[in-house]
Amino acid sequence: MPRRLQHVTRSDRRVVARSALTVIGRGVSKFAIVIFLVLAARLLSKHEFGIYSYVLVLANTFGILADPQVSLVVARDVSAGRHSPAEGFWAAVPVVTAGAVISAVGLLVFGLIDSGPGTTAPQLLVAGVFIVFNRFVGLGTDMLRAVGRFGLEATIETTSSVVLVTAASVLAARGAGITAVLGAFAATSMLTTIVCLAALRHEIGQPRRPPGHWRSLVRSGLKLSFAASTTAIATRAPLIILGSSASAAAVASYSAGLRFADAAYLLSLTAGQALLPSIAALASTDPARGARLTRRTALIALAAGGAVAMLTVPFGSTFTRLVFGGEYASAGSLMSVTMLAAPFMGMFWISWFGLVAFDGEQDVVKVTAAGALLSIAAGIALIPGTGALGAAWVYTGVLAAMALAALATFQIRTRNPRARSVQPAVR
Repeated sequence: MPRRLQHVTRSDRRVVARSALTVIGRGVSKFAIVIFLVLAARLLSKHEFGIYSYVLVLANTFGILADPQVSLVVARDVSAGRHSPAEGFWAAVPVVTAGAVISAVGLLVFGLIDSGPGTTAPQLLVAGVFIVFNRFVGLGTDMLRAVGRFGLEATIETTSSVVLVTAASVLAARGAGITAVLGAFAATSMLTTIVCLAALRHEIGQPRRPPGHWRSLVRSGLKLSFAASTTAIATRAPLIILGSSASAAAVASYSAGLRFADAAYLLSLTAGQALLPSIAALASTDPARGARLTRRTALIALAAGGAVAMLTVPFGSTFTRLVFGGEYASAGSLMSVTMLAAPFMGMFWISWFGLVAFDGEQDVVKVTAAGALLSIAAGIALIPGTGALGAAWVYTGVLAAMALAALATFQIRTRNPRARSVQPAVR
């Protein structure tokens, strides 16, 4: 495995400490984004804010739907010592490029067919550019963690977010419009891609012809792509269904109420991503220790999420009124409902990436596919009649169900002596 990562995995305490750098860096980043969302809700009209939220959800959803998750597979394999960083990176580049382009085109086509609460072609085009470069940012940050450079990855993440929030806030304050604000997202992702490539230059070397094993990476990544896509559908279907059946004002209220839960959700996702390199390395050298560490951190995340829910759920209206203004006071009940999912978010994502580390792609697919079907069915049945509140309950219920299923599946898999996932590292 990479030298820096080998040093990190010598103790559980060191694994948690280094992984915490990623969580802290991403936490600062997401806090900055939340600040901008608050500013956007105040600087943009409620109609504009609803459209802005809708476009970003579509961009994130399509970005995941057409992503073969090769960067995730490469990060796991590099961490376990199967491939060198250079071999892994250049094998992933053509696949990431193709997936990013497909995502952008899919977003544009969908948006032109169904404009939702009122999206325009320029907004969709800029969002497509954001998708393309955001995929390369994901590859770069995954590779930095895979080689054990957690601190540098956290620094890049934090700095890019500060730049984004500053630029987008200035544009929104000057009344530049939604297209210009989305352009700040696209430009920042482009700059971050350049920085990540510069940071990895010693590990990946000069551009080269993709190694032949890129095909095997694609095969492994397709299952994870399906799992990531169904995870996105499970959590974003309520908003998309609401956007197609309700007004922009209803979408804006739901989006405002969901922002607090989204922050916890993204931090939980980051915790799982941060742990993946270390767990994958341990899965090839000490699988029992890797499984034990994953279970413990999942249960700690459950307790931490419960504490967060206790501190926020009773004060939903207060938070939304103070943060977004009196116009969004009605979103308080939506925030309270979605924050009930906080205890399950960390459990879900740590178990999700734990299964990936132990080559449990098929298990992840089963859990997330069931979650997506549940979300769509419940959303179609409840949201048209109950509106934003029904969407909030669907979001919370689906996350809780997937979290419990993922942890139970991980426990079953790692108790099976034949589930020795990661093959011996290539020397």
